[in-house]
Amino acid sequence: MSAPTRLRRRGDRPRVALVLSGGGARGAYEAGVLRYIREELAGDLGGQVHFDIICGTSVGGIHACFVAGTADMADKQGAVVAMDGHTGEILAMVSRPTFDPNDFAVRIPAQEWASLNSDPNTPLLNRAIQAQLAPGSTFKIIMATAMLESKALPADFTAYCPGEAVFYGRVFHCWQAKGHGSVDLHSGIVHSCDVFFYNVGQRLGIDKIFFYGSGLGLGRRTGIDLPGEEPGLMPSEEWVQRVYHHKWYAGETISVAIGQGAITVTPIQLARAYNAVASGGMLVQPHLLKNLTDTKNERFPLSDDTVEKVTQGMYGVINEGGGTGYALKLQNIEFSGKSGTAQLMSYQAGSRVGGRAGKLTNGWFVGYAPRRNPDIVVAAVVQGSTEHGGTTAGPVVRDIVKAYYDKKTGRFLQPSTAENIPPSKVIPVVDPEAEAQTR
Repeated sequence: MSAPTRLRRRGDRPRVALVLSGGGARGAYEAGVLRYIREELAGDLGGQVHFDIICGTSVGGIHACFVAGTADMADKQGAVVAMDGHTGEILAMVSRPTFDPNDFAVRIPAQEWASLNSDPNTPLLNRAIQAQLAPGSTFKIIMATAMLESKALPADFTAYCPGEAVFYGRVFHCWQAKGHGSVDLHSGIVHSCDVFFYNVGQRLGIDKIFFYGSGLGLGRRTGIDLPGEEPGLMPSEEWVQRVYHHKWYAGETISVAIGQGAITVTPIQLARAYNAVASGGMLVQPHLLKNLTDTKNERFPLSDDTVEKVTQGMYGVINEGGGTGYALKLQNIEFSGKSGTAQLMSYQAGSRVGGRAGKLTNGWFVGYAPRRNPDIVVAAVVQGSTEHGGTTAGPVVRDIVKAYYDKKTGRFLQPSTAENIPPSKVIPVVDPEAEAQTR
């Protein structure tokens, strides 16, 4: 769609904001979202639905978020989703790669349709709600929450990190080869120490991890008003018995503790989970239907002490020197979050493959502001990079959060993206993380 477009039905009716992912999304959303809304929602609302199709227009802070996200994801493979932390309203949703909507203008030729379906880059996949990927170190926030809420470990628990640790006869590496020394929960989050969370995972066990992970919305659909949402996977002893007919091996828990192994999530799930942690356990239902009143929100109660400790850790990731997201700090904004870098293969397999292919990762960043009870929460994943989550996905999230507050405070002049920041203003990432494990 080359020109800004906004289609609206008159009258005081429920409003649906369709946040389009750039030039390639209209065909997908008209085929999917509009059909879903007309068939599923319009019937419940007596056909009285007010459509706002947003592509190049300004509707509150949505356009600012959308422009920043689209610009930063232009040459990447992955997804980003921004959500209002109080209402669950989707502010922006971008999935890359995408396709040319002109192909769907009348009727797509069979050959082009077959090509889209067989494309290994899966341009028809809405990665924001359908990409089921290992979350890497972003999962450590769930682990930290489980540690404090379960009281399986004392709040002042510490572990010594020499750069690796042995569990069940196998060596598991920390991303920081020289180690982190003595680590408590706060420094474990800020510096993303794998060894600390290996120890937490061992003491919690997979079923406690499952309880808190699923309680915070992982491994199940969020209920967003879009068709085709995938549930991801939160593993448990029951799951492995049911699917693979054998017991859960304790060594697998060590991998899950840092967001590797059997666990998979979608970007929308992570955004919702982080918002819940920072909001005391309120899981809002993500939605594109504006002013939705009949939301199916859930509550997974968290103590104020847990919320305070975990959110202080996420604030430190970005605002304390040496934090894995320190390069992303924003002035006068309580920008908080967590990076993650999920390996696509084990240490040994990567060494055997060698070259760039042996180092490929999926980089994650989930960020929000302010530190408690977020106004906005953003989750981004950049697939198939050799860099780390703080470097690849972090700037995408930062730019959207900055654009949101610039718009909100009237300072918005142009999107602040990685492309228009002078090289002299770009701060190198301090100690970028790269999860490492031995399978």
